Amino acid sequence: MATDDTILTAESLSAHPDGLAVSLQIPWYRSLWLSSVSDLSIEVDGEPVPRGDLRVDVAGKSFRVDELPEQWDTLWFVQDRLEVIVPRDTPPAPGERVSVEATLDLRLPYMQIAPEVYVTNHASNHRELVVHAAPAAQGKDL
Repeated sequence: MATDDTILTAESLSAHPDGLAVSLQIPWYRSLWLSSVSDLSIEVDGEPVPRGDLRVDVAGKSFRVDELPEQWDTLWFVQDRLEVIVPRDTPPAPGERVSVEATLDLRLPYMQIAPEVYVTNHASNHRELVVHAAPAAQGKDL
C-alpha cells in the first residue's frame, strides 16, 4: 500500500510555461477514478496556492481541482503521475531548490461506511525539491 511519503519524489518538480508542475504519485495501491480526489492542495515555499489557481493534467486531459469530483470516467492509474500546474509570475529557475507540500484526500469508492459516506485516504508530503527543466526542453533536439 502506498503511503504519504510517496506522493512526492525527487523528480516531482519541473518548470512549466505557466510556472511550476508538481508531479504526484497516487498514495494508494490501486488505480482510482479522478472523481475519488475529494481535495488537493499545494504549498510552495510555505505559501498555500489558492485552490482555484491549480490545474490538474492527467491522461492527456486538464481539469480545475473543483472539476475532479465530476471525472468519474477518467482513471488515475498507479503508474501515472498527476501533474498539478502551479501558476507563478516569476517561477524559480531549473536547479533552484523549492519547498513543496502536497496534500491529497482520496475517497475510496469501494469502502462505503454509511450511505454515501466513504473511507478517505488523507495523505500529505513535504519535500525540498530541485526544479527540473520543463519536459519538452529535456528531450529537445534528440
